[in-house]
Amino acid sequence: MDRLVAIAVERRYLMVGVFVAVLIGGLIAFNQLNIEAYPDPTPPMVDVVTQSPGLSAEEIERYITIPIETQVTGIKNVTTIRTISLYGLSDVKVQFSFAYTYDEALQQVLNRLGQMPPLPGSVQPSISPLSAIGEIYRYRLVGPPNYSVRDLKTLQDWVLQRRFRNVPGVIDVTGWGGKTKTYELQVDFNKLVANGLTLPQVLQAVSNANINVGGNTVNIGAQSAVVRGVGLIRSIDDLNNTMVSQSSGNPVLVRDIAHVTIGEKPRLGIAGLDQDDDIVQGIVLMRRGEQSSPTIARVSIRAWRPACDGPAR
Repeated sequence: MDRLVAIAVERRYLMVGVFVAVLIGGLIAFNQLNIEAYPDPTPPMVDVVTQSPGLSAEEIERYITIPIETQVTGIKNVTTIRTISLYGLSDVKVQFSFAYTYDEALQQVLNRLGQMPPLPGSVQPSISPLSAIGEIYRYRLVGPPNYSVRDLKTLQDWVLQRRFRNVPGVIDVTGWGGKTKTYELQVDFNKLVANGLTLPQVLQAVSNANINVGGNTVNIGAQSAVVRGVGLIRSIDDLNNTMVSQSSGNPVLVRDIAHVTIGEKPRLGIAGLDQDDDIVQGIVLMRRGEQSSPTIARVSIRAWRPACDGPAR
């Protein structure tokens, strides 16, 4: 010890350099340290969600929840299975022990679900990305004064959700509040009967018209041009000009039998904040096993970028 102290005293500049290097290294390590405010101590859990609109809670329990529960029963290292059956919704939570990682537990459940016979109505079970600590970022959308909650909800569904899902570590984005934009056909049944049409024919014609169809090629010298029919509906005018049928050689368009308007889906809830009783907000969900601090930093950078920018590379 005396020799070590003597060397430190004799070579004080070297000791100062070592101290500065250790100090700088510690500051760098501290800045890169992932701080988990709510660490996840729970064993892996896989949440199987199935939606079947129109079925009551009793029918959901009998035809969907019980078959899924029976199918996943017997998987190795399963400790608990909890189920909830609501109107149009089945939720089966499969809890595993620590012997499996989340990815291993998820693969076991997917293998069992792939062996199930078809459920009523050809509904497909899906895996929920929710976890106990998955909600890492909440935000509210605020637009110009002329923006309605429907415009904000459209921006949330078609722009922000896609951008946030491109962030490494993010598995999903859940939106709340607002009104979902729809295009509605208000059919005049007198005109429908006068043209000898039925409502299913109108719906089928609109569905068939909303596609692009590829054709053959036209050879022009040494080059070839691709022929295709463009039918994707992009505006109300396109929908109004969609042909439903023909009568005596004259086309019957959607505008001849219906009035096309912009509406909203029926609302099942509403979100509010402070004095605003109708807002649009979102929750960013982190992938299980990711580090929360770096993921939140990447989400924050993406959130403050202008909406006109493309995804970060």
